Amino acid sequence: MLQRFYVNPILPAQNGDRARAFYRDVLGLDLLSGPADDPMVFGAAGGSTIALSEIPDRVPPSYPIISFIVTGIEELVASLKARGANFQPPSPASFGGVEGKVAGDIIDFGQVKSALLRDPEGNVLALNEFMG
Repeated sequence: MLQRFYVNPILPAQNGDRARAFYRDVLGLDLLSGPADDPMVFGAAGGSTIALSEIPDRVPPSYPIISFIVTGIEELVASLKARGANFQPPSPASFGGVEGKVAGDIIDFGQVKSALLRDPEGNVLALNEFMG
């Protein structure tokens, strides 16, 4: 029934200005809403969007709530780090029954490579590259 409707994730932001700067300037997403609007809406590939709304008392979960499907994850991680993104050190984990191999900020599960970063609001974002 809902398959024909667009999905728009909404993240909490304790500080709207700080979140707006990160998503626009560090991640390089297009700001689609006005420069001071709340919620703030950012555009990514294929018409996908992410909205953030200032909710000062909200505590984000410790697990990824948005996943970007990427290519060239090694270069992308290096580029984002150079722009000020903070990646979580990968911890031993499994995906589809395969133990991941850690290389820097990236964990390689064979069929997918992943890296996790936190925005300045504490939200965990995943970068995932499918390898075949």
